[in-house]
Amino acid sequence: MLPPLKRRPTRGLLCLLTVLAFLMGAANAAVSAATPTHPPHRDDGGFYQYPSQERLERASPGTLLASEPMTVTARLQGVSSRTVRIMYRSVGLHGEPIAVTGFVFVPLGGAPSGGWPVVAWSHGTAGVGPICAPSRHANLYPQSDYHEYEELVARLLRDGHAVVGTDYPGLGFPDKLHNFPQTDLNSRSVIDSVVAARQVSSQLGAQWFAIGHSEGAAAVLRVGEDVAREASGLRFLGTVSLAPPSHFKDVMNMFAAARPPIDAGLAALDAYLAVGAHLYSDRIRYTDVLAPKLAAQIPLVKKLCDDELTIYLDNVQLDRVGNPDWAANPALRRFVDILEPAKGRSTGPILLLQGDADQTIPVATTTKLNGELCNLGDTVDYRIYPKATHDSVLSVAYKDMAAWMSERLQGHPAPSTC
Repeated sequence: MLPPLKRRPTRGLLCLLTVLAFLMGAANAAVSAATPTHPPHRDDGGFYQYPSQERLERASPGTLLASEPMTVTARLQGVSSRTVRIMYRSVGLHGEPIAVTGFVFVPLGGAPSGGWPVVAWSHGTAGVGPICAPSRHANLYPQSDYHEYEELVARLLRDGHAVVGTDYPGLGFPDKLHNFPQTDLNSRSVIDSVVAARQVSSQLGAQWFAIGHSEGAAAVLRVGEDVAREASGLRFLGTVSLAPPSHFKDVMNMFAAARPPIDAGLAALDAYLAVGAHLYSDRIRYTDVLAPKLAAQIPLVKKLCDDELTIYLDNVQLDRVGNPDWAANPALRRFVDILEPAKGRSTGPILLLQGDADQTIPVATTTKLNGELCNLGDTVDYRIYPKATHDSVLSVAYKDMAAWMSERLQGHPAPSTC
């Protein structure tokens, strides 16, 4: 969602820009410092050393490469029997073997017959640099006063679900960058994280769900499309997608249309997207995506997590955000197209959740996506929550989410609003 800003745009400009700011997973928390400072509870240990190419080539997707105990908040520690940081093998942009980090939490008590059902958690935008990886932070997010994700994970653990969270490709490792917001790569890292998690604890069962918010909500929609061919031996029960981004061509055009006063959160999103686009193809220059002055900030964009970058950009006098001629680059057009979450029919049912007070993902955008998913033949239960915002929908919708998963575990057919 839109991170906290020192300078707020006018109401009219907000109406134009809110649809653009949908990829951020940060909270609307008060920020007092104008200079970026890294939050506490960040892990800077030696775990994040990238393995050799030879070792990666010997491993199959989902192979656990390393693990170690993970320090978490008291809230998470109180509902977990084990909290483990993991590294596992996944698949990169060109099919090459890569390493990805993440975490696995196991509930308290004895596992039920068949093992704990697993939730694969897919987080919202954190940044593109190494320190932005959720597994480096005790509260599962690189903003110390953001607690929505740890609260959601704690509730899942209390309700008897093991939780595995991926950092996404590129996050965590020094000298690596996240391929923001490449839905296909993120989805594959989600699937492989479940395979790896079951090597951490024999208490984890074969039944699993994928749950994602914001950037992660798009990834888990793609998980349902890919899981049948990429996660054999597991039983996928469905997807819970909370406020997913979509319709990226419109987003790019709106980035290009933005004019002063520039929203710093908007600029941060486009800058992260430019990093991901350049990683996708070196034929995409940063200036193909960004206005020149914003493109000049790329060295810091690669280092700062979302709240820090927003604070920094709020103190840069930007006159534009996006390049209005972005579509002239064929590679960039292809990149924008692959970001869409609705590419094929899902192998499991979908619970699609949206707040009607969301100023990050407008309800009309998700309603349009819902129609596209239905047209693919998906079983979609679409629910809109009055007065729920981009972040509050996580807690407001939890009771429905938990009931929906319980019904799938009991073998009941999923309802559809299509």
